[in-house]
This record gives sequence, C-alpha cells and structure tokens, in this order.
Amino acid sequence: MMLMRFLKEVSVPNLCDAGAKVLKDIKPINQNQRIIFGEAITVKTTSNDWGTAVKAISYGRNKIIVIDAEGEKTAIWGGLATLNAKLKGVIAVVIDGSVRDVEEINNLKFPVFSKYNVPNAGKPLDMGEINVPIVCGGELINPGDIIVGDCNGVAVIERCKINEIIENVKSIKKKESDIRNKIMRGMDLKDILRL
Repeated sequence: MMLMRFLKEVSVPNLCDAGAKVLKDIKPINQNQRIIFGEAITVKTTSNDWGTAVKAISYGRNKIIVIDAEGEKTAIWGGLATLNAKLKGVIAVVIDGSVRDVEEINNLKFPVFSKYNVPNAGKPLDMGEINVPIVCGGELINPGDIIVGDCNGVAVIERCKINEIIENVKSIKKKESDIRNKIMRGMDLKDILRL
C-alpha cells in the first residue's frame, strides 16, 4: 500500500533516473496521461493476431496487460477491446505494436500505450501465449514486474529492484527540490551544476 502511495507522487522520468528501464518508443494514446502502475500480465503474439490480446483481458483484473506484438503496423487492440478491458478492471494496456480506434480509446479514458496507431487490424487467431517472459520496447518483462506509465512514456521495474529504486527516487527528488529552490532564488542552472 505504501508503494502505491509513493508511485502516485512520482513520474516515469523520476523512475528512469532512479534505475527503472524505459520501454523505447512506447507512447501514451492520451498525451495528458496521468501516472498508472501495476503488475504486468504478459502476452506474446504476432502483429496479425489480436485474439490472444483479447483473451488476456479475462486474466487482467487489477493488472496491466503488456503485449509483445513484434512492434509491427497491424492493430491488435482497438475500441471494443478497450471497453471490455475497462469494464473488467484492467488498469492499462501497453503494446509493442499497433492500436486503432484512438478517438474511441480517448473517449473511454482508459490508459493505452503503443508504438503505432494504424487503421488496419489483424485477426482473432488466438495463437499466442499469456504470462510468459516477453520483450516490449526492447526490455525483458516477466509476469508480475511493475509497469509504470504516464504522459512521458512507460517504464518497467523488476520486482527485486523496487526498494532500491524507491530509495534512489527519494534522493533524486530531494536534490531536484534543492536545485529548484536555488533557481527560484535567482541562480542559473549552469552555475548550480557547475557547467
């Protein structure tokens, strides 16, 4: 519970500075996305198979569905999947691949992060795997890893490194606060940093 309270007060950049791994090229559909976090339920599929992603919704309550769809430009997620996920209590969806129905996703106010937005979709093949190690945004993600996303992007924290990263963030935020106070008192950032 304390971890959840702490994560509400930080950003993905704070966490990346502290050692969390950024998922490269994965961006929020909503440019004003507030911070979300939760345990990963992983999906490994192809860019032509949206069936496995939809199937994962049934196992995603209070979790973030993280999908390796080979980073390709065929949508494996859209408006109907978003509606279903929201109603089933999924926290968010992160896709190394493509989504469509962006306006519908935004209207539902459900956090979706992806590499691409495209209009064309794959098929309901259901030939992938759920809750296996995957690579998303260039990083290895295991089921149960902590995923954090906001308007800046998405990061992953290995469970065994949570306490270390929390301590690092506390230290970074104190240092940034000190620097901010000096700037507000009229100092130049270059002088504070001795550049």
